[in-house]
Amino acid sequence: MISYDFEYYRPETYMEALELFDEKVKEGKNPVYYSGGTETVTYARKKLINTGTVIDLKGIPECLAFSEEEDKIIYGAALSLNEIIEKTSFKLMANVIRKIADHTVRNRLSLGGNICGRLFYREAILPILAAEGNVVVAGKEGIKRISVLEFFDKRVNLKAGEILLQVEIDKKYVSLPYFNERKEKQGEIDYPLFHLAALKEGENIRFAFSGICAYPFRSLEIEKVLNDRTKSFEERAHYAVENLPSGARNDMFASSDFRKYLFENAIVNALKELEGGK
Repeated sequence: MISYDFEYYRPETYMEALELFDEKVKEGKNPVYYSGGTETVTYARKKLINTGTVIDLKGIPECLAFSEEEDKIIYGAALSLNEIIEKTSFKLMANVIRKIADHTVRNRLSLGGNICGRLFYREAILPILAAEGNVVVAGKEGIKRISVLEFFDKRVNLKAGEILLQVEIDKKYVSLPYFNERKEKQGEIDYPLFHLAALKEGENIRFAFSGICAYPFRSLEIEKVLNDRTKSFEERAHYAVENLPSGARNDMFASSDFRKYLFENAIVNALKELEGGK
């Protein structure tokens, strides 16, 4: 139960949502956007969010769009993770998000909510980073389409009031070889000790990671070494572990040393599977 009152709006256009957000900021209502609502409701119950206005984005057609026509796959940000799993032909995307929570929760978890939420895992961003997708953002200045590598650098780069409308993936990535591994402490619905997503284009493998550090990331520096075939699988994996962009997480789920051990083995497995060899 949420212990305080708030206003609820469900605009039918993103322009209406933007204007409403601006209006409620001026009224001091601390508005929040809402799509799946799993985090918003949980944090509101715990009084970690105190908002006077909830703006539901699920009435905005662009946020509910899905298309695999022409040369792009388009995912509306308010689509549930299960809707994407059922519809998409991009197997890396489906495999990564199928491992987030359980089926019931994924009926409510939205793509945009997972990427823009407070939990730092943000695992749905991994296939988008690996495929170098674009995001479509609505703001006061209009619609902008930007690379996910610009949109996400340790955190989501959204200005106050801006709305993540859609994610776009080039269809050429749909059929590329991929590798996906997620390790948990106790069960599949637990938070990940790490989550690795890799996509092979030509002879180059792109890697994106979550759970090992305090934020998801794709490091071009690490990726360069991981693709250096003059080194052994083990040498490359060890380099990645020793050159993480920040310290490996050390918490109640696993020590940093144990995380790094599992993580290093997973990278070796990814290289073996995508490059071939023993």
